[in-house]
Amino acid sequence: MPQSPGKLARGAVAASVFAGLTITWPSAPVLACGYEDPTSAAQGALNWVYPDSLHVVGAIAMAVAARELPPPNFNPTEKDLFGFRFRKTAGSIAQLGGVFRLASPVQSSLSFSLVLVEAVLWTRFEADPDGLHTQIHVNGPAPGDVVLVSGESVIAEIDAGRLTIGRAFDRGYLRLYGPKDRVDQFLGLYRNVGETVITEDDTLGSTWVVIQPRPAPAAPAQ
Repeated sequence: MPQSPGKLARGAVAASVFAGLTITWPSAPVLACGYEDPTSAAQGALNWVYPDSLHVVGAIAMAVAARELPPPNFNPTEKDLFGFRFRKTAGSIAQLGGVFRLASPVQSSLSFSLVLVEAVLWTRFEADPDGLHTQIHVNGPAPGDVVLVSGESVIAEIDAGRLTIGRAFDRGYLRLYGPKDRVDQFLGLYRNVGETVITEDDTLGSTWVVIQPRPAPAAPAQ
């Protein structure tokens, strides 16, 4: 039986979102992140390489205390023995990577990297002629990358459509490092990421990825 145009379109969107997603699982040469060993989350070294990057930690902590952001997933007091927290965070990053891929222009040359400050977990978003590819759990950025320093709570809110890259940057939840022209290029391309949200729809009997507008904020109580 021929598939409906709507079903085919949703399938195409799903393929586009997930085509560029990969996870680089830890191997001997890869530096341990905080999920494997909480004591390895060297935030001080991060702040030395990227000056004032730990201002992100304070901005996020204040937003969590004010209930403007959810608490982070990472627990610095215990190892993630079974990988539950890592997989949850990896899924969140993969979802963000899918939206970046959709927003990325064809044959973009702008590659960039993201580090989550809680566990100092690095992800690289590599641009090539096939589109933007997400590589989770890497050693760090490649030369020339724009570097995003942010946190788990911020990525979760962007995934949920309650925050955009631009607003996270403006509020200090996300900092950008790199040559000014490339930082400006990144913001020009991705400032509005978070205005749409990826959800799942199984009303047709199977699960499809749907890109829909960010939900409007609730009206204030009278």
